Amino acid sequence: MEPDFPATPFTEALLKENEELRTENALLRERCSELEERVNKNSQNSSKPPSSDGYQKPSKKGSDKGDTSSKEAPCSSQETPNPKSLRPSSGNKPGGQKGHQGSCLRRVALPDYVRHLKVEKCCCCQSSLIDIKPTKYIERQVFDPGRPGEFEVTAYWADVKVCPCGKRNTAEFPQGVKAAAQYGEVTQAMAVHLNQYHFIPYHRVSEYFNTIYCMSVSAGSVANFVAYTHENLASTEQSIRDALQESPVAGADETGMRVDGSLWWLHIMRDDQWTLYYLSGNYSAPSKGVLL
Repeated sequence: MEPDFPATPFTEALLKENEELRTENALLRERCSELEERVNKNSQNSSKPPSSDGYQKPSKKGSDKGDTSSKEAPCSSQETPNPKSLRPSSGNKPGGQKGHQGSCLRRVALPDYVRHLKVEKCCCCQSSLIDIKPTKYIERQVFDPGRPGEFEVTAYWADVKVCPCGKRNTAEFPQGVKAAAQYGEVTQAMAVHLNQYHFIPYHRVSEYFNTIYCMSVSAGSVANFVAYTHENLASTEQSIRDALQESPVAGADETGMRVDGSLWWLHIMRDDQWTLYYLSGNYSAPSKGVLL
């Protein structure tokens, strides 16, 4: 119960000011509650998209050794929730795992196309071998997508001829055709394009070939295609780096992205002709590069 004060101009001013402060305090508390409710909204408890959650995610309990703050204090309601995937992590690297039951690509009995590779002269004495009959043929098959619902197989038959001088001659296969049965350049290029440009996971790229072309391409093969392409582009990447370093004017920017559950930085460097993307865990030298 408020005490009674003599009705003086001074007390009347204090009582009026007190009433105004009470009203202002109530309005501020209501506004604060509204803002807290707005801040606490995220993609899991409202219609906000996941991209609005930002880069910061709450650390899992016990993930940091020696950190006991999570045991002493409850989690803040303003923390962005950790996304919960329905797929449990196996902890394994992409591709075929050690000790797994593998399967290889096998040749077909009736290929769609046949390319005959002939031997016309001896590689040793340079004598003509056109009239010499082959002793046998070496066959290698290349698998590539065809029309929707089909894949195409091209068979290469290489002559094996023995020269009168005794030298055994084998026709040369096209560059890259090295195995008895293998995927072609079109298959490899499509797999790398889907995975690297469209960000489709390895297993879904495998499903794509199986669904669209009835073609068996394992996730491990897709991972190998990406690694092989990365190795082949090493010199190209270095050339672009050198060109950007010599460019008089170049633009640079960065944005955060998740790599193995951690926040990394996707950097970009570009000029009118070249563009280089690269990832780094901090602002030190880049560790992974992607070229466009």
